[in-house]
Amino acid sequence: MKFFIRTIVGCILLSIIATHSPAYADGKSHDNHEIKEKVILGWLEFMWLKPWQIKTKAKLDTGAKTSSIHAKNIEHFDKDGQPWVRFQFGSSTKLSNNKYKPGKSKKVVTIEAPLYRKVIIKQHKRSNVERPVVMLPFIMGGVEYTAQFTLTDRSKFLYPVLLGRRFLKDIAIIDPDNTYLRTSNEAYTRLDIDGKELTTTAADNETDTQNTPAKEDKDSQTDQSEHRKT
Repeated sequence: MKFFIRTIVGCILLSIIATHSPAYADGKSHDNHEIKEKVILGWLEFMWLKPWQIKTKAKLDTGAKTSSIHAKNIEHFDKDGQPWVRFQFGSSTKLSNNKYKPGKSKKVVTIEAPLYRKVIIKQHKRSNVERPVVMLPFIMGGVEYTAQFTLTDRSKFLYPVLLGRRFLKDIAIIDPDNTYLRTSNEAYTRLDIDGKELTTTAADNETDTQNTPAKEDKDSQTDQSEHRKT
């Protein structure tokens, strides 16, 4: 009889412990097959802006919250009663203003996108500034993504695109010692809208060659805080 009672009590205790374990506490299963696998990326990678078919370099920086993209000649306009933004993007931040004139450079494209939101950027020792944010699709490492990008003039930085932790936190682990871990084999190819592989022209590879050494820049975006404004 005592053995039977001890057995019943033991089962009850095990049941209580199990229902209070972390796996039950958050209502989620922690089986290995349900944990999202993250890719390892270098701190610098190539990416393709889709559907504008332009290759560029992106700096991956977990110190910055929101991703940003080099934008010149930003214009706001209405389309079908909705706010849109038009801007020019150059795959190099060092292009002269003359290159942003129509037909002057294959490294410059005009991008139009719906205005997703606006943010107020708090800057150290400078006045706050309001910037537009858009959602843009791109391909990196053979995978298509969509991310929020703050539009800003990045002429003072080396790289035209910054991918921040809002985008990176769910998909990647950054290796700070390496570059082009997922895109080295794509340095001379691009994907069109239908996923067909195309060979880039010599003009496309004027500076973005696989052998160009990566240089780290001090991106002041990292030290800026963002406030959402709808």
